[in-house]
Amino acid sequence: MPSGERTGGKTLRRDTDALFDILERSRTLTGALKTLDGDMDAPSFTQCLARYMEERDLNATQLSEAALLSRSFTYQLCSGQRRPSRDIILRLALVLELSVDETQSLLRTAQRGALYPRVLRDAVIIFALQDQMDITAADEQLLSRGLAGIL
Repeated sequence: MPSGERTGGKTLRRDTDALFDILERSRTLTGALKTLDGDMDAPSFTQCLARYMEERDLNATQLSEAALLSRSFTYQLCSGQRRPSRDIILRLALVLELSVDETQSLLRTAQRGALYPRVLRDAVIIFALQDQMDITAADEQLLSRGLAGIL
């Protein structure tokens, strides 16, 4: 059964390739959006952050301390009142020990630029994520190469 069809009252979501295919084949934007309607509910940054925090059994206070952020700022991030910068997201990713893919997803949900391995600073951060460095060690790696730190 193709994804996106109903089965037992439950709608199966289409994968991203199927969504791209629909957009490519559609003659009008209105028609494409109508077809995609049930698949247009990507999680927000706040929802993704909450999921990663829950998976790692961290609360906002613990996250703020580990990421070296003020408690009020962290609560504003968690509630969706503030949009994080790219570097704040990278700090959170390191503290949460996210994989590179999870970090890319969190960056995407916040509408921040993805990590790109051809950029030296991003390559160092990718390595730090893969090596599960803490934010201080990652910052030291950046600074030792004359790059902007994340702290």
